Amino acid sequence: MKNLLIILFSIFNVLLCYRGDLVSFEYKDSKSLEDIQQQLNNTFGESLSPEALFDIHMYSIVYETIDQFGNTTIASGLIAYPDDISLAYPILTFQHGTQIRRESAPSIRGFNDLVLWLATSGYIYIEPDYLGLGISEILHPYHLKDVTASSVIDMIRASKHFCDQLSEIQYNNQLFLAGYSEGGYATMAAVKEIEDNLSEEFDITVSFPMAGAYDLSGTMVDLMLLEESYPDPFYLPFFVLSYIEKYQLGEIGDFFLPEYASIFPDLFSGEYSGGYIDSFLPDIPIHMMLPSVIEEFTENENYPFRVHLGENDLYDWIPENTMYIFHGVADESVPHDNSVVAYNRFIENGAENVYFESLPESYGGHQEAAPYCLFIAFDISETLKVMNIKSDINIDGFTDILDVVLMVSIIMDPIQNISSFESWASDLNSDSIINILDVIATVNLIIQF
Repeated sequence: MKNLLIILFSIFNVLLCYRGDLVSFEYKDSKSLEDIQQQLNNTFGESLSPEALFDIHMYSIVYETIDQFGNTTIASGLIAYPDDISLAYPILTFQHGTQIRRESAPSIRGFNDLVLWLATSGYIYIEPDYLGLGISEILHPYHLKDVTASSVIDMIRASKHFCDQLSEIQYNNQLFLAGYSEGGYATMAAVKEIEDNLSEEFDITVSFPMAGAYDLSGTMVDLMLLEESYPDPFYLPFFVLSYIEKYQLGEIGDFFLPEYASIFPDLFSGEYSGGYIDSFLPDIPIHMMLPSVIEEFTENENYPFRVHLGENDLYDWIPENTMYIFHGVADESVPHDNSVVAYNRFIENGAENVYFESLPESYGGHQEAAPYCLFIAFDISETLKVMNIKSDINIDGFTDILDVVLMVSIIMDPIQNISSFESWASDLNSDSIINILDVIATVNLIIQF
């Protein structure tokens, strides 16, 4: 009887859980416009520093998503937004690069220059921790495209629920996605999933996948098989451990030499940074591997691990929305060829809205090129960004008779399904009721201009 109750309770919980549901949120911090400007000036120099436009607030959120096996779980992330309720803002989700230490997650780390920069510029800035980081205690599913996309997409959903619940910040219909390194891969995965299956729910304004490992089974495999030093040797076991768990490929000792297999469970527990883990590893990653595994991986194209890497490649499809791919030519951690392979295949497949910019060697390696990529992406985003005012219900940038017609339609049919933005834009006097007073206020706006 007890077991039956447990089963029924579990089923009941699953039925009540929806991907992207907001579980909880916690206030973290606020920054004034003046303090933000000073910090940005200190970081970038006054001549290059972005202009701070708004005071901002920051929260951490916890939300429902699914793990790599399709089971319901929770994840966390960060959200920061402008402190001005008179406007509706785009959502910009940024996917961060590789982290291993759980407490290095954005929701725990708090404000940094990127958060300050983008939130004060007029974006609702969100940054998922990813599974295995922040509040999530599972092994991070590293470079697995489906679960990576889910954690990003469900973060967007939860962030909208957060804005609706808090009722002091309004999002419009613009969605920007950007990410660097693992975040470039995560961005590409999220865009693909949205375009393949969720285009009616999300309308992508533009995406910026930057310096990502899109060609796992080719470019990245070739790199890891080299008898050469690599700056981040922990990447290799991070990949292998994630794939062993997801695809049930065997035990850690089936892939790694005993002296490494014995220490990996502790090293990859989420307690340590990548730099700390690297101190225990050889500079040449394949020197951790069993010789038989290296031989099989090199000679057998049907080797299961290689096959599963191919299943998680992110280049053989056709991006539909505008996409800008950035990658430094001198990238020593995630080779530039990843983006070359992806871009060339996109164009061969018929993509018309994909652009690729290679940053020259003078911009530096993987870490050094990142700020340049971010500045270029920001400049492009600024040409597309819209911050809507109340009354612009049809989001065309103007308040005119068409907005009045829509408002009257909402009043005449109050049970129709209108969006959060339409409700906000129609309620000009912010009394939570859409009625003739809002119509009069809108007409007055039109007459004034």
